Amino acid sequence: MGTESRRAAQSSLFRMLERHEWIENERLHPRGRVFVSDYNGAHPFVETYLGELADLAPHRLTDITRYSALDEDTALRDKIARMHARLDGVPYEAQNVVPAGGSSGLLATFVLWLLVNGHRRIHYLPPVYYKLAYLLREFGIEPVPVARAHAHQDGFDPELPAERTVLVLTDPVWYAGRRVPDRVLRAVADWQRATGSLVFVDGTFQYLPWDGRPGEASARLPVEQTLRLVCPTKYLSIHGYRAAHLLVPTVLRRPLADLHINLHGDVAVSDRLFAHRAADLMLAGGNADLVGHIRDNHRALAASGALAAEVPAECGFFLFARPRASLERYLAMGAEFFELDGHEGHVRINLLNRTGLDALIAGAPTPEAASAAGRGDGVPSLPHPA
Repeated sequence: MGTESRRAAQSSLFRMLERHEWIENERLHPRGRVFVSDYNGAHPFVETYLGELADLAPHRLTDITRYSALDEDTALRDKIARMHARLDGVPYEAQNVVPAGGSSGLLATFVLWLLVNGHRRIHYLPPVYYKLAYLLREFGIEPVPVARAHAHQDGFDPELPAERTVLVLTDPVWYAGRRVPDRVLRAVADWQRATGSLVFVDGTFQYLPWDGRPGEASARLPVEQTLRLVCPTKYLSIHGYRAAHLLVPTVLRRPLADLHINLHGDVAVSDRLFAHRAADLMLAGGNADLVGHIRDNHRALAASGALAAEVPAECGFFLFARPRASLERYLAMGAEFFELDGHEGHVRINLLNRTGLDALIAGAPTPEAASAAGRGDGVPSLPHPA
């Protein structure tokens, strides 16, 4: 990719970031609009998933006069390793695990590690999460895309560089609930072995498969050349607790763990207790009720006639679809929020946002008007930042 093309692509990523910054402001001042692309996820299984944490204060479960020392909790790291070995069929060990309080902190640690180790340029498969784009921009690290299309689009064929580098990819493509195809991950693995490159997988929305298929294909990337970000709070859609972890090459565990603790400090003891609870549930494959609830919500939305088109989802709790209702009455995130070309009128829909789903169903036009919308007539564009 030439210099001018790289600069244009980098500019595209940062323009995407500006849209996220704009909608965050709009979210705080909705002016009666329902935010159908929001981040939260209510469901009826919270107390079941929390167990004793739902009823007991943390100080009744452990000593709150002490730092919780998450990374020193070898029982937790061993439990996480065993959980991934069982789910993914890969022999992870405690020396591959960096536990933390949430995905965002681990993204910050990773980007700071890049900077400390002299990486001023990385490559990426679009899309990337906006917080990672923010960190790359603020730390002055150049992001170079290796594709224009996204994994769920026809003709997706990334051009991996013929050099040793760091590649970032997001699996699944969260806003559309689509996995990165196995063939792409196999090509990435072959490329890693050939070039010695390091791959960072943002797997924040992994382990929410609609088909019940266990494990994640990204686990088959070379373990000693791959970092995988996993987020149990997303697995259970309980975001008020903060728990995430990195699966890392053995040689990087200590440097990353030291950097993380010095950057962020220890977590609250409640988050440490939740991390154990979440790992126990993941060991037992315990989010089937949540996934069933997500699928039920999707079926109800589709059956209502509120959608003119959709990208078929297979995981997670977001749907990328074109509502029949006029988008002017909603806050919604379209293709331009994900560095995506095409898909006019499609927006991210949170399938766990009951208020948003009800608003989309209630706002659907009459059958005659819906027929026109299905032909693409009169579909409005999303509002743009000033």
